Amino acid sequence: MKILNVFAAFTVLIIAFLFYRFVGQNAVNVPYFDDYAYLEYIIKFINAPNALHFMQELEYKHNGHGVITAKLVFWLDYLLTGEANYRTLILAGSGLVIGLFAYFWKILSINRLPFWYALPVALFLFTPAYHENIFWAAALWQYTASFAIGLLTYFLLSKKNNWAFTGAIIGGYLLTYTNGNGLFGMYVGLVIPLLQTRYKKATFWLAACILTTILFYWYYPFGFGSLGQEKSLRNSALTIVSFFGSCASYFRGRLPEVAVLGVGITLSLIGLALWLAVEYVKKLVNNASKGKILSVFTDTPANLSLLALLAWLLVTGLGVATARAVDTLETPARYMIYSVMSVVALYVTFLLILSQRGQKILTGGMTVVGAFFAVSTYMFAAPDVINFRNSLLSDAFSLQQHRRVTGKLETMTNTVVKQYFDEAVKKGIYVIPTTVLNEVNVISADTLTMPNVSLSVDIDTLPAYGGILINKVRNEQLTVSQDKPQNALFMVLKNDSTTYVTAVKQRPNRERRSFLRTGNYFKEGFEAWIYQDNIPEGNYQVGFLFSEPQKPRLVYTSQRLIIQDFQK
Repeated sequence: MKILNVFAAFTVLIIAFLFYRFVGQNAVNVPYFDDYAYLEYIIKFINAPNALHFMQELEYKHNGHGVITAKLVFWLDYLLTGEANYRTLILAGSGLVIGLFAYFWKILSINRLPFWYALPVALFLFTPAYHENIFWAAALWQYTASFAIGLLTYFLLSKKNNWAFTGAIIGGYLLTYTNGNGLFGMYVGLVIPLLQTRYKKATFWLAACILTTILFYWYYPFGFGSLGQEKSLRNSALTIVSFFGSCASYFRGRLPEVAVLGVGITLSLIGLALWLAVEYVKKLVNNASKGKILSVFTDTPANLSLLALLAWLLVTGLGVATARAVDTLETPARYMIYSVMSVVALYVTFLLILSQRGQKILTGGMTVVGAFFAVSTYMFAAPDVINFRNSLLSDAFSLQQHRRVTGKLETMTNTVVKQYFDEAVKKGIYVIPTTVLNEVNVISADTLTMPNVSLSVDIDTLPAYGGILINKVRNEQLTVSQDKPQNALFMVLKNDSTTYVTAVKQRPNRERRSFLRTGNYFKEGFEAWIYQDNIPEGNYQVGFLFSEPQKPRLVYTSQRLIIQDFQK
């Protein structure tokens, strides 16, 4: 047993090291979508004439969500570093994953289970599976942070002393102000004092929940919104299955696995909830002894925090299925962390319920599945992360040169966003990082080695934000050396007056044997999307920047790309 624990500890350290090395390689100090809004919040905090005004700015909603926690973190980052540094926020926020792992390890330890049982937890948590909740600073400090705060809140609430109860109330308030799903989290905590028969504390907790809700909706007197999809049982079922099963897409990149895992998790959560409810009612009505499952949680206070987590996951899934129902099975990136956390939470729960033999069988099976999952996330998710990183690097260049970005939503066309961004840059609140792309205007271009490159260009419409026209540029041959993690390929568009750079989406290497043998995330070819607001109308010569730290190469081709302004 001791040898297994040592082996597990060594393996966990390796898994965590690989994860944080990957985070360090791909976290960049460039904002993305909602990240820009936090520059406005920091400026307003600086300009707040008094504490009351500061608190009002802190409470004001962001797209209908209370994000006090994220605002405070961004503000603290500014106070400590003198600027809003998104890379620092990502690196610090990714450390929350250690807290999540430590929580599940603590539950196992309290229940006298060996450390090697925690190995599958590490294999699921220390991966880029939920990459949008890691490499997008705003999403990280809303979604990932909500789990860290929620688990701490439930753990404190399970302890029977006033200081812990006070800390739980503070945690519950911050949980409510992490994202829209956090509002459910505080109310779910009510099950803990109720099952502990601490009815006075349960009353105080409910009062704190109601007060927090009143404060939350004081300036926002309506509920969460809908995506406008038709409400039906079918759509809700598809949504909750996608919500819980999405991480299974990393096994083979297919939807059937998503459906199987989603149905399995949904039925497991509902089944556990019904089983525990029946046992609790029997206990109240017949004054019977605690049932087998209920006693697992009530006899060990810390286990109640795990029960609250399961309830929160179920309530959140049902809430999303009701308010955000979609008409197809999908794998939404921002919800991926809920799927991963559901797998881990159910795994630990079944460890508490099963016999010793069942525990070993489950751990062995989940270790194999977890290892397969961890490797698969680097094959399926890592290419998305690297392409995302490169798009942010091209954003940095575009922001410096043109006050534009390269994403599908041209952020700088919003005059309010641009006003605060310009002010933040002028005052040094945000410093646009210098990247290899800054050399694109000084590198000696090679016009001979690649005069003819096969490119296909199509014009398409992306069905988002009222319809966004895009130029899709494809190539099947070009690639960049993958011997260094910083290497990247960018497309350069140049006319007589200026130069624009956009990142290309390199084609992922989905062949498992090839990936394991070479470690290459990509194969030959790419697709570049040029959105309608990114680059002005004109006739551009096409070039490519092979960004390699030792020797970046800029190559212009004989190809030309005509950008049209379809909004005229």
